[in-house]
Amino acid sequence: MNILKNISYFGFSTFLSRILGYLRDTLIAVFLGTSAVADALFVAFRIPNTFRSLFAEGSFNSAFVPAYTKQKGSKKNYFANQILNLLIIFILFIIFVIEIFTPEFLFFISPGFQDIDGKFDLAVELSRITFPFLFFISISSFLSAILNSKGKFLITAAAPIILNILLILSLVFFHSSHTEVV
Repeated sequence: MNILKNISYFGFSTFLSRILGYLRDTLIAVFLGTSAVADALFVAFRIPNTFRSLFAEGSFNSAFVPAYTKQKGSKKNYFANQILNLLIIFILFIIFVIEIFTPEFLFFISPGFQDIDGKFDLAVELSRITFPFLFFISISSFLSAILNSKGKFLITAAAPIILNILLILSLVFFHSSHTEVV
């Protein structure tokens, strides 16, 4: 019966997150359309989302969870603390490097942006604002892995819902801030 409850929580949370993600994408289309601002926003999220898929949802968690569950007693906490410390140092280093070299990274992943006045600069500005998201999503994913290994699924399944709600609220309240930039 407990497995059905966990499947229900996770399934409902995933469904709600997908609906909110669809609403988020619809609002981006409504408020930004196919503008240079929309392009800059998508590029700004591309770099942290690429790293997120590696650190937060990819091979890191696949390697961490089995190693964590094998630990016994107080060694579990020590192991988790050591991995968390390494993760924080590594992620902060990546963020630091990307923040410094944002224009160079964007030059490679967004060819042609330099040809449109203001578009490249806006993409750099938005990327520098959005990239620290990687730190928070990586820590969230790490803590989610620990909670999942302890059979606590509701909070971890609800995390994407919170992110989508925050993005939707940001779009609704700040959509007119950059309409005339590019």
